[in-house]
Amino acid sequence: MSEINKKDLHTAIILGLGSKDNKVVLNSINQLRQEGKPEDVNHLFDLLLSTPTSEIKVSILNFLADLKIQETDKIIIEAIKNDKYLSIRKSIVEVCWEASIDFSKHLSVFVDLLIEADFEIAFEAFTVIENITEKVPEMIKPVEMTKLKNAIPGSSAEKKGMIHEAIHIIDQL
Repeated sequence: MSEINKKDLHTAIILGLGSKDNKVVLNSINQLRQEGKPEDVNHLFDLLLSTPTSEIKVSILNFLADLKIQETDKIIIEAIKNDKYLSIRKSIVEVCWEASIDFSKHLSVFVDLLIEADFEIAFEAFTVIENITEKVPEMIKPVEMTKLKNAIPGSSAEKKGMIHEAIHIIDQL
């Protein structure tokens, strides 16, 4: 396929995400699996915000959970930090432990969420920390562990256990 045709196809797929026809939207999401680019993840986050049907929401979340392209880590982290996506932050963080992407470089984001976010988001952030398999740089570990230790006194009882466990997990990374 020529570059022009690929560009036109990609444009058509992105336009399809905005269709009023659920079948067209679902088809576009599926086509992104073959023809998508890392930055297309932002279109999916925006679509999640626009209160799609549960079928579309499930399709988007399944697509995101299947991500394997490492470059999308930065895009996902930016979305987590962006208050525009606050209403879907829990789902975005959940994708981080479901997808086959290494988020170890972003440990501090998940530690901050564990400390500062509501329980549901904190639980998802804890799960990301729990699922990190890559080596975390030694110089980062003490900083994050200190943040967690300092947060214990001001944390709710339900978060204290996760914080203690996160300290242990980070120490083992």
